[in-house]
Amino acid sequence: MLYRSLIRPLLFRMDPERAHHLALTALRWAGRPPLGPLLSLLFEKRVPADPVELWGMTFRNRVGLAAGFDKEARVVPALERLGFGFLEVGAISSEARPGNPRPRIFRLPEDRGLINRMGLPNAGAEETARRLADLRPRVPVFANIVKTADLEGSLDEMAEDYEKTLRVLFPHVSGFTVNISCPASPELRDFGGEEAMARLLGGLGALRDRLAREQSARFKPLILKVSPDVDERERAVIVEAAQSGLLDGLVLTNTTTRRPDALKASAAVTGERGGLSGAPLFPIALEQVRWFAEKLEGRVPIIGVGGIDSPEKAHRMREAGADLIEIFTGFIYEGPSLIRTLAR
Repeated sequence: MLYRSLIRPLLFRMDPERAHHLALTALRWAGRPPLGPLLSLLFEKRVPADPVELWGMTFRNRVGLAAGFDKEARVVPALERLGFGFLEVGAISSEARPGNPRPRIFRLPEDRGLINRMGLPNAGAEETARRLADLRPRVPVFANIVKTADLEGSLDEMAEDYEKTLRVLFPHVSGFTVNISCPASPELRDFGGEEAMARLLGGLGALRDRLAREQSARFKPLILKVSPDVDERERAVIVEAAQSGLLDGLVLTNTTTRRPDALKASAAVTGERGGLSGAPLFPIALEQVRWFAEKLEGRVPIIGVGGIDSPEKAHRMREAGADLIEIFTGFIYEGPSLIRTLAR
């Protein structure tokens, strides 16, 4: 209640990106001693246990944080003390990405949504790996990986860029979500075809297996993050990749370029270029999860994400076929108590 009645109104008076940086700063301090144990007592200890086994690892509950919130793994200790069952950090590229010019985040409070065209800014794989190396997370942490922004070249060169990022981060994370679906970075959709998908995932999988042997590491899944705007041909390519063993799971979905008719926000906001997230995305994400779950018949685990901000929506996403769920925009609107509410 404190978050919704006091903290959120203060944050929502600020520019969205400035508010986000302020929240990250607060979480960075709150995750450290002496505040860290207090944060655990207030949040983590009150989240009910609901262990689930996937990919050979244990998730203490099914509620995770989607990529984009902690882009550079700066606040992992605080986030796990809030009670998340797993975390997705990034997106991370081999070299630093500055992202798109500001402003690049827009709130839709009437719709409980956001539009962002961040462009995947991050400090690069080496810097993020150094930060992850200093951590000993108690929950699975997945790295969301993308290609370097200004890289143009052949399919092999772009795939090798993803591989460089995986190689650098491999010792420090539980697995990888392969991002080819960010609306603010349309060049990622270059991998939507059958040949390109096979080259990218096949190369990443072979590298992952070799590094696991060399480092005596346990299995680390490759999970594909899918756009809600994929067409039938792209859906078929993804199903084929899953059935042939090129990927180990799906994150459904990323943000959407669509603007549903029911949006209440002004045209000045809804007309902004970028990906829409939050409550308006939920019906689209739910349909995506249901479609892939029916096609794949449990062959690979599914992480459902998009507009989940209540137990009812979480339940519907699980019924549709999601093994795990992630939150992002709902976390911004509801605050940390949402983790406990959904885990129950």
